Amino acid sequence: MSASASRMSDREDPRLEAAQKRLRNSVDQADTLEAIREIVTNLLGCEEIGLFNVDQKSNGLCWSFGIDPNQHGTLAVFEDSGLQRVLQGEFHVAQTVGEVGCVKTPLRVFVPIRANGRTVAVLVMLKLLPQKLEFDEADVKLVHLLSDEVGRALFEENANGNA
Repeated sequence: MSASASRMSDREDPRLEAAQKRLRNSVDQADTLEAIREIVTNLLGCEEIGLFNVDQKSNGLCWSFGIDPNQHGTLAVFEDSGLQRVLQGEFHVAQTVGEVGCVKTPLRVFVPIRANGRTVAVLVMLKLLPQKLEFDEADVKLVHLLSDEVGRALFEENANGNA
């Protein structure tokens, strides 16, 4: 690896700074949800997104873009393989290797949304773009940023009456 390539790999991914700035500058809940859509669509390559509440009564869909709320209305419709870990605060990628009919099942990403030290919601990304075969290290850093910043923007400020 050349010295200039090494320096480039040591720098912070500019996507992280852009995503953090966009979320921190959102003015209200609707703007924050639009920021989530922009970040996930443009930077992570997914146009099917759902945000699910996490509480004792229901794990219901509270916002979505590009998914059918009748088909994906609650977290209960997803496989349990990693969902418990997500609810405990861990990011999870469901990489199913099987096929449904003649079509490979898509990569799915589950992101815990954390506020005040606990998971308050789960951001689910379905059917990543066909060219998006895996999540690389830069994508994982961006997902971790989403986990923290979305929780702060949507839940911590709302809890304090600021949004």
